[in-house]
Amino acid sequence: MESPIVTLNQLGHILQEIRTQRGLTQRQLGQQAGFAQSAISALESNPGSAKLERIFQLLSALDLEIILRERKHHQTEHEW
Repeated sequence: MESPIVTLNQLGHILQEIRTQRGLTQRQLGQQAGFAQSAISALESNPGSAKLERIFQLLSALDLEIILRERKHHQTEHEW
């Protein structure tokens, strides 16, 4: 599965979608990642407030990786 992410809100939504597809609760994923259920909730709802280290811990717990590539189309404004 590949999911291009260009905004932080997309990141939170996709992480939540993957977690639920795998049948994991926030609590279960938090246990796998090594932090509390509330941290999973915060990452899913507002990933911009999370430290990059936490995002990588969560990606590791979900067995995901980040791949950087140039966009197929360039936009004139940042989407942040």
